Amino acid sequence: MREFATSSTSPFRRHRLALTLIAFGALLTAAMAPSFGQTAPKPGAVESSPLPPPAAAQGTGPAAQQAQQVPAPAAPSPAPAPLTPAPQPGGGVADATLGPPPADPASPDELDIKPKAQAYVEGEASWDDALKTIRDAQKVVRDALGKAGVKIAGRPLTRFVKTGDDKFSYQIGYPVELPSTQPSLPPEVKLGTTPSGPAVRFTHHGAYDDIDGTYEAITIDLDAKGIEVNEAFVEEYLNDTADPSDGDLQINIYVFKKTP
Repeated sequence: MREFATSSTSPFRRHRLALTLIAFGALLTAAMAPSFGQTAPKPGAVESSPLPPPAAAQGTGPAAQQAQQVPAPAAPSPAPAPLTPAPQPGGGVADATLGPPPADPASPDELDIKPKAQAYVEGEASWDDALKTIRDAQKVVRDALGKAGVKIAGRPLTRFVKTGDDKFSYQIGYPVELPSTQPSLPPEVKLGTTPSGPAVRFTHHGAYDDIDGTYEAITIDLDAKGIEVNEAFVEEYLNDTADPSDGDLQINIYVFKKTP
């Protein structure tokens, strides 16, 4: 469940079913605790070799010394194979965001968002299937743009137009570079512009199931600064994680200031 309720300074509030931290705490405790139940391994049997005969019996002259075999040096261990670095994002037009990269992702920053052409679909969905709905809608738009030869010009966006206790209304799509002629798109894929104007950008890095905590922090920050914002807000997805419990998900959250 996600809900935005109006406060004295901000209409920004969101509630959803949150995951408990019990399982995580148990895993963390198990990982950090020493293994007291382990015992030292029993020593193996000691192998002995007969001592060489006394030096006198072998001879001490130069010829005897040369006759002795010198053990060959051990072969060096093969060097470990070099690690292959993880692939990095392409950083092309399709990875562009609404604003420049933040200087400090841990801190909110204020910026002026410029409008961009956008292709999107509209709809309504339940909070229980929010991320699945978002990813499915992105695929619909992406496939339609590919067939029409329209180039994607930024990371996917969700504009939450209206929110309620159990469901939300949305516009989900991509910034695009429009061709000189009208593209042939299916009727459900519409053309428009991305939200624009003075905004405050926050970041969420973690599971989508845990994003309520980020929105609660946003509400506190806006109230503390006395910033009034519009009810609609935008999520911008920096990677394509589809599992709502995957902690690698990264999202920019834009809230747009009320203007006189």
